Amino acid sequence: MLSSSRWGSAFVCFLALASSSSYRTQAFIVPSGTSSRVSVAVRSLPPPRDIAYGEESRKYRRTVYTHDDWVNHRSPDRFWRNIIAMPTSGVYKNLAKECIATTAVATAIVVYNALVGGYTDFGGVQHAAVLQNELLPKIGMPVSPFTVSGSFLGFLL
Repeated sequence: MLSSSRWGSAFVCFLALASSSSYRTQAFIVPSGTSSRVSVAVRSLPPPRDIAYGEESRKYRRTVYTHDDWVNHRSPDRFWRNIIAMPTSGVYKNLAKECIATTAVATAIVVYNALVGGYTDFGGVQHAAVLQNELLPKIGMPVSPFTVSGSFLGFLL
């Protein structure tokens, strides 16, 4: 494997040297004394028809965080207030399509795996698969990529 990558690198270097020696070009081209002006009409981009909510709401964001804002932020009922306000949140409005797509794919995979591989209910009772066929495997991913990258992603948060 190592020798094939060396041969590949040597081949690329050979091609680079061969191409540079056969075609001599000048790095700087001296302009001629006579020139003709070509007029090219440059079309400007049309203005966007639909401006995203996040871009439109930037002009209304506050820049000063007062003591009253801090008291409101630290109130004991902030959890329920934030849960109730989530559908009207600017972050959710910007990411609604991505959230819906991710939720739909995850739900489809869970339902498929429950139909093909069975499931365990909340009482701990194991239920057999509805579609028992060897040609329909369960969908899964290995845990190791998430285990390895989890600590590094934790530093980003």
